[in-house]
Amino acid sequence: MRPASTRFSVVCPTYNRSRLIAQTLDSVRSQSVTDWELLVVSDGSTDDTEDWVRAAVGRDPRIRLIRTERHGHPSGPRNRGLAEARGEFIAYLDHDDVWHEAHLSALLTAFESGGDVVATGFELRDEEGRVTSSSRPLEMCWHPEIQALGAVFEPSRVAHRRGCAERVGGWRTGDGMEDWDLWLRLADAGARFVTVLDRTASLLDSAGTRRHHIAGRHHLRVAAFDNVRHAHAALSELRSGRHTSTLRAACAQDTRAWLRRMAASRDFVRPLGWNGDVEAELAEGWGEADGSWSELVLVQRAGRFELALPLACATVEHAERITAMVRRLQPAQWALIDEIIAACGAPGAYAYAPAGSGPV
Repeated sequence: MRPASTRFSVVCPTYNRSRLIAQTLDSVRSQSVTDWELLVVSDGSTDDTEDWVRAAVGRDPRIRLIRTERHGHPSGPRNRGLAEARGEFIAYLDHDDVWHEAHLSALLTAFESGGDVVATGFELRDEEGRVTSSSRPLEMCWHPEIQALGAVFEPSRVAHRRGCAERVGGWRTGDGMEDWDLWLRLADAGARFVTVLDRTASLLDSAGTRRHHIAGRHHLRVAAFDNVRHAHAALSELRSGRHTSTLRAACAQDTRAWLRRMAASRDFVRPLGWNGDVEAELAEGWGEADGSWSELVLVQRAGRFELALPLACATVEHAERITAMVRRLQPAQWALIDEIIAACGAPGAYAYAPAGSGPV
């Protein structure tokens, strides 16, 4: 006889979503896989959101409302959901996203293939329901280096085996993207990632969503200067747009070399069922730079003036890790940066080379 636990526990944190929460809940109720529980964790909502959830509970006992004190951050409600979950697998759903009816089925197939953490494809929709973009095959490829360098996989398209998150410390609050932080810790702990090409999650694409308001409080260090005027001169040159074409060429060169090497590695994960050509995907412009360093900022640190790129990662340790990695993985781009800075004729300029990264 099957134990009392369910196959999937779905954790949905919410705050003041009101009637719009109903369409998110309905997308779970419409799943072709029916062995699930839905834990809606209200983060101290002050409007009628909880009334809408209670109405859904009355129609479907698989839904549970859990109320917490106000955290102001989704990690607290997600951890509460984990503590209450009874499922074999934990899936996440943000309160402004919805699932297609085959989402849990796609996740289940991936888990049955041996995955510990699973991510599906996605589409972005605006507030009027229009599709603004959708995932491509290379975006669904995975490798530990991709996970470390990029904020891949929004929570609404990710699930993991029960206990995985708790073993690496659960969801953490902070200034960066908490999902990127958790997936990276899972990867570092040896979790097996599996991805699914099917676009089974529909994510809200709106400037009002939280992801668009996470400040990059940590930095990828580019170069340091003893003199602020020299730092400003280098910053102006890098932002000038005069190097757009060379930057794009350098980015393309680095990206192709990087992906070719990863694709030959045993750690490279292709989405289930996809046997496409990585080179062909690259030819369509995947991973291209916009040709500028418009996001570069000038920061003062330890008596020097540094050019840096803001990062939305959660910890300074992760930022330092990214800085070391990009110097190694993007040699053409960084050689170009060093060349431009040197051409500015600024004495006392130091291209940033983290300890252990080798000569620049």
